[in-house]
Amino acid sequence: MISRRLLDLFLELARIDGLPGKEDAVAKRVFAFISGLGLPAQMDGAAAAALSGTSNVVCRVGGGGGVLLLAHMDTPRYTSSTVPVVTADRVSADGKNPLGADARAGMAAMLYALERAVNTNLPLKPFTLAFTTKGRHGMAGAKHLALPGTVRCGFVFDAPLAPGAYTASSHGVALFSADVLGRAADAAAEPEKGICAISIAARALAALKFGRHDEQTTSNIGTIAGGSGPDTVPLAAMVRGQVRAAVTENAGPVLDRIKAEFEAAAAAAGGAAAFKWSWEFAPYSHPSGAEVRLLADEAIIAAGLAPAPVPAPGGSEANALNARGIAAVNLGIGVKNPQSNSEYLPLDHLAKASEIALQLMKK
Repeated sequence: MISRRLLDLFLELARIDGLPGKEDAVAKRVFAFISGLGLPAQMDGAAAAALSGTSNVVCRVGGGGGVLLLAHMDTPRYTSSTVPVVTADRVSADGKNPLGADARAGMAAMLYALERAVNTNLPLKPFTLAFTTKGRHGMAGAKHLALPGTVRCGFVFDAPLAPGAYTASSHGVALFSADVLGRAADAAAEPEKGICAISIAARALAALKFGRHDEQTTSNIGTIAGGSGPDTVPLAAMVRGQVRAAVTENAGPVLDRIKAEFEAAAAAAGGAAAFKWSWEFAPYSHPSGAEVRLLADEAIIAAGLAPAPVPAPGGSEANALNARGIAAVNLGIGVKNPQSNSEYLPLDHLAKASEIALQLMKK
C-alpha cells in the first residue's frame, strides 16, 4: 500500500515543467527539499559543461560513500497542464499530455526514502544522491556529474521494468557520419564535369548490409541529405547512422566495413569521403558476482522482492556512469507507456521502488 505522502510528492514533482536543459524549477524544488531535511544539497556546477540551464543537484550523506542513487530531472515534453487521474491502483495521464512519471517517479522514490530515513533516525551508510539535467539529451548531466572519488557503484532509478528487475547489461550505440564530396556542375549544360556525391553515397550503401549482423549487433542508416536542386550535380551528401552492439569489440568490424565502402565508392568516382564515429553510450555488462549486482540483489530482497537481472531494452544514465568507471545498473520503477499520453504508474510500483531506495541507503 502506498503512502499518501509519497503519492503527493510524486504528483508535485510531476506537474513541474522541466524540458531537457530547462529543469531549473525542478532543481530548485529538489534543492529546497533536501535542505529542509537538514542535509547538504549542492549544485555541482556542471551546467556549462552539460550545455544546460541548470546544474545537477547533489547530496553527499556522510561524505558521499561508495554508493550513488541517481534520477534525471527532465521530461521530454511539458507536464504542467496534465491533470493526473488517480485510482485505487494507479496514477495515469489524462490522455492529452504525458504524466511525467519518467523519471519523476524515480525522483519521488528517492526523496521519499530519504525523508523517511531522516524522520525515523534510521542509521544510514555514507552515500550520494544525484538529480541530473538532460538525462534524455545525451545523458549530459550524468557525463559531467561532480562526484566524490569514493563512489564505486551507481543505481539509476529509471528503467521501464517492474521493481525488482534491473539492467545487468546494456547495448551501446555508436553514431557514425559519412560526408561525401563530389564536384558540382550544371546538370543540363555540362553534366560530364560533375561528380555526383549522392551517387557515391548510393553505391556505398548498396554494397553494405544493414539490420541485424548477429544476435547482439545491429546497424541502421537514419538520415541521408544532399544536393542543392535538380539542375545541379550534387556537390555533397551526408549520411548518418548507428551501430548498436552488446560488446564493444563487435562494433568495430561493422564500422570499418562502412568506412571502407564509402571510401572505395568515393575513390572510384573521383570524389572523397570523410567517415567519423563515436560512442553515444558504450555497452556494459556485470557478472553475477559483481559488487553492484550483489548490492542491488540485497536491497531488492530486503524490500521483499525477487531480484531479476535482465538486459537493458535501451540506454540509460547507467551507461554514462559505467563509462566513467562507476559500476552501475538501472533499477525498475514500473512506469508503463513512458512519455506517452497513456503513461501510467502503478502505485505499488512506486512504493516498492522507494523501498528499494531506502534499503540502499540503510546501514
